[in-house]
Amino acid sequence: MAADPFNSKGGYTVGIPPIPVIDANGNITAENATFGGNVEINGNGIFTGNITANVFTGTFEGNISGNVVVPGSNTWVLFNNEGNVGSSEYMTFDSSTRLLTVNGDVVANSVTLGSGLLEFSTQRVFFATTASPAPDQILYSIVANTISSIDFTIIATDVTGNNRQTSKLFASVLGTEVGYYEIATIDVPYLGPGVGDFAVAYDTGNVVLKVQPVTSNLVDYRIMVTSYKE
Repeated sequence: MAADPFNSKGGYTVGIPPIPVIDANGNITAENATFGGNVEINGNGIFTGNITANVFTGTFEGNISGNVVVPGSNTWVLFNNEGNVGSSEYMTFDSSTRLLTVNGDVVANSVTLGSGLLEFSTQRVFFATTASPAPDQILYSIVANTISSIDFTIIATDVTGNNRQTSKLFASVLGTEVGYYEIATIDVPYLGPGVGDFAVAYDTGNVVLKVQPVTSNLVDYRIMVTSYKE
């Protein structure tokens, strides 16, 4: 092995004739490299082969194979804990039974029960407003051929008039036919005028929730929708 040229523009070389290992820009080219101590790379390192290390600190882009030492016990789910890998006994996943367990609160805008061929229902929240008593104002719409049934829980509030109405409706869907029933409506104050009249109907390929408000005041609608897959 030769070190020629040792300290010139060509950089370090090996073999005869010499093969550059470190060029004038500091780039290293080697089929195999073994380091007995720590290696610090201040810039980007590009490797076309394998990297084997007892400890790796920094960011990595590419594929990783092997075991990763993680905090916590078996089945604990990993998450970002202020930039570090964290885990908690209150959130676990058993891969043998495909069971995710959360011992605490779950916050979501949408939740689906069932997966794939076993998908059954999806529950989501939706907000809307009106500011006129015009009839047939559409609050919510969903493609008709994707559902077999749908439920609505509506909390409608007229802040200016100090009126609130809570209504529950459910509907059945088959093709272009939609049948619905209003299960119950509660007005507060009890002898108040209410906020609006609701209906569920088919409208050009969609199932829609419509309202005719009883006021021109700004009305806020908080709606929980449960749709059942076709």
